[in-house]
Amino acid sequence: NSCYVDEHEQEDKEVSLSLSSGINAEYGGIAQMSSCGCHAIQSFLTDYVLIGKVLVTILALYVVSKFVFAPKIRQRAPRPIGVSPSSRGTGKPIPCTNPATGEKSGNETINSLTVGDVEACVSAARKAQQEWVDTTFAERALVLADLRAAVLAYEKDITDATMCDTGKTREEAEFGEILTSCEKLRWLERNSEGILKAQPRKVPLLLGSKSARLEYLPMGVIGIIIPWNYPFHSIVSAAAAAIMAGNAALVKVSEWSTYSKILFEKIIREVLAKRGHNPDLIQVLPGFGETGEALVRSKGVDKILFIGSPNTGKRVMHAAADNLTPVILELGGKDPMVIFDDVNLNWALPIVMRGCFINLGQNCISSERVFVHESIYDKFANMLADKVKETNQGQPTKGVHCDFGSMTMPGQVTIVETLVNDAVKRGAKVLAGGKRNPKYPQGNYFEPTVLAHVPSDSRILFEETFGPVALLVPFSTEDDLVQKVNGTCYGLGASILCGNAKRGERIGLRFETGMLTVNDYGVSYLIQSLPFGGCKHSGFGRFNGPEGLRGFAREVSVVSDRFGVKTPIPRLITYPIPKNGAEIISSAIHFIYEQGLSNRLKWTGRFLSNLVKNPKLFTAVQ
Repeated sequence: NSCYVDEHEQEDKEVSLSLSSGINAEYGGIAQMSSCGCHAIQSFLTDYVLIGKVLVTILALYVVSKFVFAPKIRQRAPRPIGVSPSSRGTGKPIPCTNPATGEKSGNETINSLTVGDVEACVSAARKAQQEWVDTTFAERALVLADLRAAVLAYEKDITDATMCDTGKTREEAEFGEILTSCEKLRWLERNSEGILKAQPRKVPLLLGSKSARLEYLPMGVIGIIIPWNYPFHSIVSAAAAAIMAGNAALVKVSEWSTYSKILFEKIIREVLAKRGHNPDLIQVLPGFGETGEALVRSKGVDKILFIGSPNTGKRVMHAAADNLTPVILELGGKDPMVIFDDVNLNWALPIVMRGCFINLGQNCISSERVFVHESIYDKFANMLADKVKETNQGQPTKGVHCDFGSMTMPGQVTIVETLVNDAVKRGAKVLAGGKRNPKYPQGNYFEPTVLAHVPSDSRILFEETFGPVALLVPFSTEDDLVQKVNGTCYGLGASILCGNAKRGERIGLRFETGMLTVNDYGVSYLIQSLPFGGCKHSGFGRFNGPEGLRGFAREVSVVSDRFGVKTPIPRLITYPIPKNGAEIISSAIHFIYEQGLSNRLKWTGRFLSNLVKNPKLFTAVQ
């Protein structure tokens, strides 16, 4: 028994030693692996910290370089704000009435400008521009940055004033006046210098010793005539672009949105004067039609931007023709919104609502015609009508929350009413609205309206409504759609809602318009790098984007010697002309421009022969 126990004890010891050895080996391996892992992590962290230090150093050098190499900005002493020449009108007073309430806006009397008053404004602007033309882009950008800060500081005052002038809601004022203005100003601050810097151009081999470039220089005084639907943004958008290009800006505002002129001009003059610039650089001109005509006909105005109706745009062109003053015309629209049968109608509905009733339809790119595929026409028409009936109109300046305020011009209410009644008389069906709002007889109110099954001879299909009317038109095929969309004299913008964006672009590019948005509405205006404008009776020329900014510049083509050495001309083209000069020039032309190897070889031989026979004609005149 004792031997048996000893043997088993010995076996147990051997097993124990074996297990211990295995365990030690395993844990040793794990420990070794752990140690290697720690070294790898430590190495990674070390590299990471090193990379971080390099990036921080690069960032620090970049920041320092911004300060070291930043253009020096001249510090100017602040100037008095003074009184704008445009506030010294001697014409008849302009009545300022809140279109939502019928009440008078403010206590100030604002006189319209006569022809003589306009010339005084032009003269003051010219003087201010002659100072401003010497400013750097950095100085101009600072003015726009200050103006953007002022917009935010005066935000409530600006929205209150635009609401009193137009009858729009505060939401519309925030979106259409504040947001758009801030985005335009910021884009101009950041991009104007790069857009307006000289552009090098390629030269042909014949003139290899020359350099060529295109310069964008200030034009002088820009005359701007704006409508009443966005009174603040229209001033800021056009005037800011004009002064960034080195010009002065004279902005003639509508007689229907004159009350806000006092506040808006005060803000602008404060910004300019604080930076030491002549506050007459931007002026806001009040007046009636004769004031605008005087601005267009003035010999002191170098270019005109007009935003308004086609009929008035034609008169602007006629008046500008006397002095051959160039014009940019942004006119009316009859924009289509297209809904294909492969879209989610619940997704499409709010887009259509926004497109049709933005600013109560008083927007040049509002969706005045909604083309709906015939297979979903009735369903969508009922959905849209039901949604419109859920909205409410009110008097925004009374502090009442409402979806819509009033229209601005009493005459425009009459136009909308006339067009709707004409369509109904011809057989159109009113699904919602369709009349003046009886709750507010003292204001300029027309109910948001949905019209369906409109006969093809109805005026409202072809004439600009510029009011709160969604006009539903069915279509069957792509060709049917394109024909109907292009069936008006307008060509501003278009929106397409469809399941396949590529299909939407393909079809939309067949539309005769200047702008196209697929699966959204109106967002292109917030993309300030895109130009804004149309074709046909919607006008020509562009504002916004590089094209719009350069539209306020005088283009100058510059050619000079590339290496700073004067290039003499060859005797071949000097006077008196050599007898065989034409033959030699002809051989040179064919030598350069002929196509085909055999022809090139033939004319190469002739050219070289002439060169050998007449070597002096190819030398320069000393």
